Amino acid sequence: MPFRLLLAAVLSCLLAPLAGAATTPLQVVAAESTYASIAQAIGGDQVRVTAIIQNPNADPHAFEASPQAARLVATARVVVYNGLGYDDWMRQMLQASPAPGRQVIMAAALAGDLILPDRNPHVFYDTRVARRVATRLAALFEADDPLHRALFAANLVRFAHALDGVDSSIGALAGRHPRLTLAATEPVFGYMIHRLGWVSLGATFQLNIMNGTEPAPAVVAHFEDSLRAHRAALLIYNRQVSQPLTTRMRAVAQAAGIPEVGVDEFVPPGMDYPTWLHTSLAAVARAADASHGR
Repeated sequence: MPFRLLLAAVLSCLLAPLAGAATTPLQVVAAESTYASIAQAIGGDQVRVTAIIQNPNADPHAFEASPQAARLVATARVVVYNGLGYDDWMRQMLQASPAPGRQVIMAAALAGDLILPDRNPHVFYDTRVARRVATRLAALFEADDPLHRALFAANLVRFAHALDGVDSSIGALAGRHPRLTLAATEPVFGYMIHRLGWVSLGATFQLNIMNGTEPAPAVVAHFEDSLRAHRAALLIYNRQVSQPLTTRMRAVAQAAGIPEVGVDEFVPPGMDYPTWLHTSLAAVARAADASHGR
């Protein structure tokens, strides 16, 4: 065989694996659509992302994984989940299907020093945690698919820039309503409230509702009184969870003329992560402005 043809054949063999890596999307499984959105933003069309929980009305604390979800996790190259007991079913699935080549990202582990003292699991409402998750995803994608290193790096920069806009909105709202006091039925929005420098009333009530336990009568009475006495400028509630006690508190707030804002635990279909945060902040800002007559 002529040397020129031999060289072409050798190069073809050497480049074949790289070509395959470039055309086969990396399989990513996220426990929730929130982390799936972040993974998609970083990986672009070089990843195939599946969210186990996509229904915006699902309760992650009560979620039970299906055999189909277990199969997805078993074959995934990268798995992303929240941690801190928020989606413990994912931890159990990972333990049940060990895979040496699989990379796992637990957002709570990356959050580290940012975790609030009450160990609120809703770390996805802190843009700094999202940045750490996105950075880790970019590193894993680059290691697995070095041909698209520049794409992943550019996507990370674009995502960070979008979060800069969210942080600017946080700063503006905090400046407009410094040290605002509010009430919440659950600590879903807790990390964002902390970033705003606001005060959230009824911590015990919120934790009881989140954990599915009945608050003591005195706790309920104190929470209700804070609404009737207008000690809270607004009420934040979880739109994905409806129960008689939280419905009652919303009715008390409405009767007292206190604006209320519903927030979600997941990025809804068709929306990206930064837009989701912007949307939530805008709704809270409108309620805060209304409460202060702006």
